[in-house]
Amino acid sequence: MGVLGIAPAFAEGGFTSSIGAWLPGKDSSTWNDRNNDNASTTVKFAGCSVDNGRFTYAGLQLKKARPALPDTVVNRDNNYCDTSSFGDKAAGTYYFHYSNLNGQDRVSAKLSVNSVTVRY
Repeated sequence: MGVLGIAPAFAEGGFTSSIGAWLPGKDSSTWNDRNNDNASTTVKFAGCSVDNGRFTYAGLQLKKARPALPDTVVNRDNNYCDTSSFGDKAAGTYYFHYSNLNGQDRVSAKLSVNSVTVRY
C-alpha cells in the first residue's frame, strides 16, 4: 500500500522585510504578481509596536499600480499583528499602503514591525 502525497501549495513569490518608525501614509516596496498560481496575496506582521501609545491594529490597503493613472485600492484589512489575506489577484504590480493606526490616520505614534512577510 503506497502513501498518497499531496504537495503543498506554494506562492509564486514573496519577500521578508521590516517596518521602522512609519507614520500612516507610507507605502511598502512593490512586487510583480504574474498570477501563475492560485495563491492568495498575504501580508504577515510579527512583532508590532508603536513608540507613543498602544498598538491594536494597522489599517492596510492593497493597491495595484497603474502607469499614468491613479493607483487602485483593491482590498483593505485591519492587521492585528497577524496575517492579512487579500485573495488571489490578477497579474500586476502591487504594494500595501499603511493607511491608519487603530483607526486614526493622523497620529504621531510611529509603527515598527520586526518582520513583514509578503507572499503572492
